[in-house]
Amino acid sequence: MGAVLTSSGSRYPALVVLGRWLGPWSDPARAPDAIVDDEVIAGLRIRVYRPRREPRATYLIAPGLHYQGPDDPRLDRFCKILAAAGHLVVAPFIPDYLALTPCAGAKRDFARAFAALPRWSSQRPVVFSISFGSLLAFALAAEHADALDGLVIFGGYADFHATMRFCLAGEGRDPLNQPVVFANLVDTLEPPPADPAALVAAWRRYVEATWGRPELKQRARYTAIAHALAPEVPASVREMFLVGVGARPGSLAVATAALARFDASALDPTPYLARIRGRVDLVHGTDDDVIPFEHSHELAAKLVNAEVRVHITGMYGHTGAARGRAPPVSSVPTSGAARPSLRALAHELVTLVRVLRVLAR
Repeated sequence: MGAVLTSSGSRYPALVVLGRWLGPWSDPARAPDAIVDDEVIAGLRIRVYRPRREPRATYLIAPGLHYQGPDDPRLDRFCKILAAAGHLVVAPFIPDYLALTPCAGAKRDFARAFAALPRWSSQRPVVFSISFGSLLAFALAAEHADALDGLVIFGGYADFHATMRFCLAGEGRDPLNQPVVFANLVDTLEPPPADPAALVAAWRRYVEATWGRPELKQRARYTAIAHALAPEVPASVREMFLVGVGARPGSLAVATAALARFDASALDPTPYLARIRGRVDLVHGTDDDVIPFEHSHELAAKLVNAEVRVHITGMYGHTGAARGRAPPVSSVPTSGAARPSLRALAHELVTLVRVLRVLAR
């Protein structure tokens, strides 16, 4: 596990690989081959994706909230694509993010993964974050700005409370995320649930049964899943389980009141932003159904000492998966109306190339 050095040369081969696998023409069910190893360092599981040649760059992944972490097929695919493009990729499993309950400990665990990087690389890493992983990236960059080769923030958030409110009632939101909001608010629910651990476990089972299945975003479908799981939930918290899922009325009022009592100071990225220097690329999908793209503009305004570029695109959803097999524009209706203009298509393709150039390094 000796240290490696940066390779030099044209970005063109990396761009070709990235364009093949990340463009809207790619098959999301397929991924390039990669050399993948898992290691456990001081109790923290870390996955390393190795290129088949001297690496162009080293990527440290700040994962989003997902119970699978790098085992999520979408994140695993993305890491394999980066490796195929010639990068060394290090993706830690952050326990609090696997539990879907972010807290200050997650920032410390991510810093531990950063500290372990000399085991695999001598390069300054690029930190790539997904969704709520932006908090981990910003916290690390505030402390180690000179030791990083930049940040790439995909779908990051600027305000935790605003993000939670969107997940509860925002137009175009993903309703399958609502139980995660409730799980994070379980200690501020009134009245307190009789068995909070059992309640959070039930919401997690629901998440595991529904996430990654977009057809279940229809109310009739996701409530059917909730009612199928309900008999397994202790009677003392069964009603709140159904409320948290959205299968019973009153969820917005209950969660809004709990959110007002919730202390999100440990999850606020604002204290870190002015301390960050160097390049920051903010990439966001126009129809992100978890964190609205306006958050990237808010972040850009607060990154006052960084070299910031904002890339807003209709080609990718919240997970970073390419949409469709032709460059779409999310604001254009998908049925019965006009197709995207050539100007809109050209804009999307230009943005795609810019993002791919960022990733190619």
